Amino acid sequence: MKIKTFWTGGFEDHYFDSTVNKFIEDKKVVQISTGDTILSHDEYSHTLTVLYEEAQHDTRTD
Repeated sequence: MKIKTFWTGGFEDHYFDSTVNKFIEDKKVVQISTGDTILSHDEYSHTLTVLYEEAQHDTRTD
């Protein structure tokens, strides 16, 4: 299994969503974990961690 973490600062980051969706579209996702943190000076951080396996592509021709 492999692990990949994405992060963003802010609340409305559509690029973040599309990046994550594109990454997982061809993976066998086992678990997704999220976390939110308020850093110093009221800065916001959002993380999303994906535990996954590479999808095996079916090459059968039946």
